[in-house]
Amino acid sequence: MYAKCGRIDYASRFFDLMPVRNIYSWNSMISGYARHGHGHKALELFTKMKMDGQTPDHVTFVGVLSACSHGGFVGQGMDYFDSMSKQYGLTPRIEHFSCMVDILGRAGQMNKLEDFINKMPLKPNALIWRTILGACGRASSRKTDLGRKAAHMLLELEPHNAVNYVLLANMYASGGKWEDVSMRDGVHVFVAGDQSHPDKHAIYEKLKELHKRIRDAGYVPQIKYALYDLELENKEELLSYHSERLAVAFVLTRKSDMPIRIMKNLRVCGDCHSAFRYISQVVGRQIVLRDSNRFHHFADGKCSCNDYW
Repeated sequence: MYAKCGRIDYASRFFDLMPVRNIYSWNSMISGYARHGHGHKALELFTKMKMDGQTPDHVTFVGVLSACSHGGFVGQGMDYFDSMSKQYGLTPRIEHFSCMVDILGRAGQMNKLEDFINKMPLKPNALIWRTILGACGRASSRKTDLGRKAAHMLLELEPHNAVNYVLLANMYASGGKWEDVSMRDGVHVFVAGDQSHPDKHAIYEKLKELHKRIRDAGYVPQIKYALYDLELENKEELLSYHSERLAVAFVLTRKSDMPIRIMKNLRVCGDCHSAFRYISQVVGRQIVLRDSNRFHHFADGKCSCNDYW
């Protein structure tokens, strides 16, 4: 419960105080560490679990493989995946294949990813195709064909899921192929820049102040994440009004020393991730951002993911 609420420190404390641990407590703590970007701790705990005599199950390996994915441990992830059947007699399920796709996709190993998909004994589900499409977007134009295939499968499986259209548009945009980006009737993508909040004037003033301070600290906008065909100045402005930045600016209009906690339904973009590192440094506050993939803990100009997510 504590790990899911963003308090991995509380979860760890309670786990250490447990007089007896079972498979559920081990799995919860391993998954919690993985979700919060503490890949090394998750894998260390997995080792302790085995030394304690607890046999891992399917759920354990979801947490272990997730830790490898978020930590960039490609080789270890492959070894753990292989050990499921060879060492523990566990047949990998669709969620384990999904983790492996994520591991290879995050690492940019697109050829291995495509080979892995082609050899899968199970039919990929929507989550796997969406992971592939996202990875192809980050790989720019290197695997557009694979991305098109993933998009085709997704539009058959989930024709009304707007996220799939956004990922497809991002893939083409990141490769500079604006002529391939299209909107479908009934699917609308809304950019940030909300003007409806009653405190909008204070929020935008605070945002303006923040951007000046982080620029002075060394922040440089990464306009490649402004996936719209705009002029340079407009791209920088678009990035500065992303929803998570408006959220943190709103919190900073209030006086408090408590950690700032933000939830986001999409993956945080690279520019906002960079900005949040600088914001945590200049305001001296911890920021916990939960995006669609994981928790990011920003403090003193650093993130728990070590800029790998």
